[in-house]
Amino acid sequence: MKRLSPIIIITGLLVQLCLHACTTVNSQPESHRLDNLNFSNKIALLSNLENNQDFDDNDVDKCIRPAMQKVNPELTFISAKEFRDSLYPYFTPSNTPHDLEGYQRILNKSEVQQRINSLGVRYLIILTKGGSDNAWHGGILCGAGYGGGGCLGLSWWNRKSELGLAIWDLRNKSYEGNLKADATGTGIMPAFGLPIPVYMPATQSAVCKELGTRLGKLLSGQ
Repeated sequence: MKRLSPIIIITGLLVQLCLHACTTVNSQPESHRLDNLNFSNKIALLSNLENNQDFDDNDVDKCIRPAMQKVNPELTFISAKEFRDSLYPYFTPSNTPHDLEGYQRILNKSEVQQRINSLGVRYLIILTKGGSDNAWHGGILCGAGYGGGGCLGLSWWNRKSELGLAIWDLRNKSYEGNLKADATGTGIMPAFGLPIPVYMPATQSAVCKELGTRLGKLLSGQ
């Protein structure tokens, strides 16, 4: 019986992986409604800096805001820096609350409400969970000799990204719930001489788009 060459085997595996390499997004069902915003109501996007080392305020803004504005270009935002500076010291990295009781204590302070009202901020969207995990499979062998060197093999990785957002109505000092979503995908890197990725799963951007779109619709009555 004729044995299949390693290249034929790797090619077959590569074809099978490519057929299943799409990125899939999963999200929780909608369970709440938010009041529609007008032009005078602003939105603040923040990171829970203590629990999300991979997502600072700028990362959250880049992740969520574009999809929100694509749904409704009239949504108005305040920068995280202006929000934190105006409410100093209550939302500094060391003083940002991390549970419902902590937010209630801060939002019930009259001076905090006065500052929020002067800024015109209605909703605070804060990232409570964010990150990606990779699980690698397969293998690539590399070697060198008198005739040169090279690699042969196939590696793939399953990538999962998860994001969670908490929503606060600052005018009513109420917690409005959370949004969660995750995305999975398979990355593929064959090696026929040099290891070159042929598919990179864009799981994080997929989750950002999903949550940003849903937030934009919630705040626009869609």
